[in-house]
Amino acid sequence: MEVRGFGMTQTIKVIDAICGAGKTSWAIQKINDSITTSKKLAFRETLKQEKFIYVTPFLNEVERIQNATNIDFVEPEAVKGYGTKMKHFQALIMTGRSIVTTHELFKKLDLDTLDTIEEMGYTLIMDEVANVLQQYEITKSDIEMLIGQKTIAIGEKGKVKWLDNNYKGKFSDMKILADSDNLILQNGVAMFWTMNTRAFEAFDEVYILTYLFDGQTQCNYYKANDIKFKKFSVQKVNGRYKLIDYNPQIEPRRKYYDLLNVYEDPENARKSPLNSNFDTRTRINDRQKRTQLSTSWFKNASKEDLIKINNNLRNYFRTVVPTENDKIFWTTIKEFAPLLKNAKCKFNKKDDRTKDNFVSINARATNEYANRISMAYVYNRFINPMERNFFGEFDVEVNEDLLAVSDLIQFIFRGCIRNGEPMNCYIPSERMRSLLKQWANFEI
Repeated sequence: MEVRGFGMTQTIKVIDAICGAGKTSWAIQKINDSITTSKKLAFRETLKQEKFIYVTPFLNEVERIQNATNIDFVEPEAVKGYGTKMKHFQALIMTGRSIVTTHELFKKLDLDTLDTIEEMGYTLIMDEVANVLQQYEITKSDIEMLIGQKTIAIGEKGKVKWLDNNYKGKFSDMKILADSDNLILQNGVAMFWTMNTRAFEAFDEVYILTYLFDGQTQCNYYKANDIKFKKFSVQKVNGRYKLIDYNPQIEPRRKYYDLLNVYEDPENARKSPLNSNFDTRTRINDRQKRTQLSTSWFKNASKEDLIKINNNLRNYFRTVVPTENDKIFWTTIKEFAPLLKNAKCKFNKKDDRTKDNFVSINARATNEYANRISMAYVYNRFINPMERNFFGEFDVEVNEDLLAVSDLIQFIFRGCIRNGEPMNCYIPSERMRSLLKQWANFEI
């Protein structure tokens, strides 16, 4: 990642507000308000139409933005005459159309497309943070081979430079990333793709709609690249949404927390303690207890441990809070979901989420599960050590606890609590339950 100054003079505006505060409603209002802006020309009056690119995680949210705004937003498609979605996107930019698209397409924008965006003058509204950093899977021996064959060279701050322009082989996808000037080798052993900073520099204005931004990877990425940002809260006043100086104290955290029926182990010894019966190790120290249900814990868990969690999930939804399957949503690391699925917790191995009640652990910005009254979050979130080391190279300190509670809050708000309704929660990680309480008390 090349650390450099922010290309534009404006500061990115981060709308950091709790789920349901009105972030998306404010964005829709801003877009619709832009239509009323006009300017006088010599012989006629014409609208000075602001051009937008609205980025959202899910396709169904694309339709929502199209229906809720008075601008003719176009979704890039693989259509006859244009070819791929990206080709259609580029054609729409050339003609100055406003675009609504997904994060997945946005992260593929190349430098030429970003240059065109800057020339045409666009405003970016990004609903939820982007995937700005991703580890590229490659072995140390393959890295050494590519360097030895002079296929790649490692430049300043680990920047990977592709030397063989005629290369065709199994690392062709890696060549594309390197040619886009956004592939980094860290300490000779870990390779990362990072979103090029031009993805944020190329816009006249940038708005990020999210919650607990300081704990998220995109915040660390901005700090590493010296990209300036300012946080705002959103309030509804006299029927209209407005941005105010960031103030987390206006968030109704305690109100929402009091709606959560968070499971705690019973004092009655005859009842099974679902929060503490799944770890068969003896003499667990404080550090081991803190990392229970983390990625490393799952990878080292015994078969007996996983069976116990499976039984706990079924027991919780069948006995503790009897709930119909279509009113449940649950999550864990996707790798281990097939081992934890049962009669209550469904998981479709073909990734058809319409046939189960499993929800991705990083789910955001979707209302599909707003009727679900009971949930289970079977995970203990820590940052990947490689990512922590990566940001450490830029003297950026990662707030792991804020990252963890941010992900947990986002998951919780997929359910009926977003409608102000009580919700049952099974969160077996003691650390995650503690962080949730700290959040409710404004201690984090």
